[in-house]
Amino acid sequence: MNARCKQQGVALILVLWVLSLLTMMAGSFALTIKRESATVMQLKTQAQAMTMAQAGVVIAQAMLLHEEPTKRWRVDGSIYEIEDDNGLMRIRILSEAGKIDINSVPTALFHQVMQQAPLDVQSRLALEGAILDWRDDDEITRPHGAEKAEYQEAKLHYGPRNKPFRSLDELQMVLGMNARLFEWMQSLFTVYAAGQTEIELANASRDVLEVLPEIDSAQLDAYFIAKQKSIVNKAPLPSLPRLENAGQAMASDMENTSDTQTPSDVSVVTVVVETKSEEAQARVEVVMEKIEGVNNLPFQILKWHNQTDFSAVTSLFAENMAVLFVGRYSELRHSP
Repeated sequence: MNARCKQQGVALILVLWVLSLLTMMAGSFALTIKRESATVMQLKTQAQAMTMAQAGVVIAQAMLLHEEPTKRWRVDGSIYEIEDDNGLMRIRILSEAGKIDINSVPTALFHQVMQQAPLDVQSRLALEGAILDWRDDDEITRPHGAEKAEYQEAKLHYGPRNKPFRSLDELQMVLGMNARLFEWMQSLFTVYAAGQTEIELANASRDVLEVLPEIDSAQLDAYFIAKQKSIVNKAPLPSLPRLENAGQAMASDMENTSDTQTPSDVSVVTVVVETKSEEAQARVEVVMEKIEGVNNLPFQILKWHNQTDFSAVTSLFAENMAVLFVGRYSELRHSP
């Protein structure tokens, strides 16, 4: 009898142990399924946000070609917002003509702009010379510059191309360039301005205006507030704040004329689209050129970047971007 009771006890313990094990396995399995479901849902919402951002590029193209010139979107960095059931979308368009052409900027202006670079004087002069040596067509080393010998001395397996920069990314190969300086230069310079030596000030961003020698940067806050009000109210735009007796000749002031509300002709622009919902955020940056008669498409995409690291960019939804906000649309069916 005792042996039988012992066997039953062992059997009961075994059953309880198996049940406990099955319960633990079921719980673990349920937790895994829950986590995987959450991951799938997150990937789904992120994909939806990115699809929405990519659609914003098409919307920007359509608004740049609006049949009514006064309703075309501006290419001066103004921000437009679209709201629908999936969340908010903000779109910013910047003309590349409103930036400094790294291949054709006059040496004197380039020197004045680079004085504001986040570098010590000696490093700045060396990088400035190296950039100019990279883009010129000779092997003569400028003062503080760098040609093939200096690259070999630095144990680099390449030298300057002695040709115009093909992209801003190529700047990262210039002797003396670092990540911080390259990030600073990206918002100021371009290779898509068709060799212009003057900047299209009407479409220049604040980053560009702040480094130009004739602009009174202390007055830019007031200028952009006044400009935003003028755009919203469809009124004449204010003149740029300029320093008196500036030594560097620049383009003329924007005049207070009624036609300043009509956007400039589009050539090459950068379109930034950012979407935001409770579940996800996405951003794309596209450089595109207006063309005629190529594959029956109005724009050619020159560069496309899906943004994944938001720590390195200023969100279009940031508070300091509010002064650039000029229009809100509801699913693009109503005018702002």
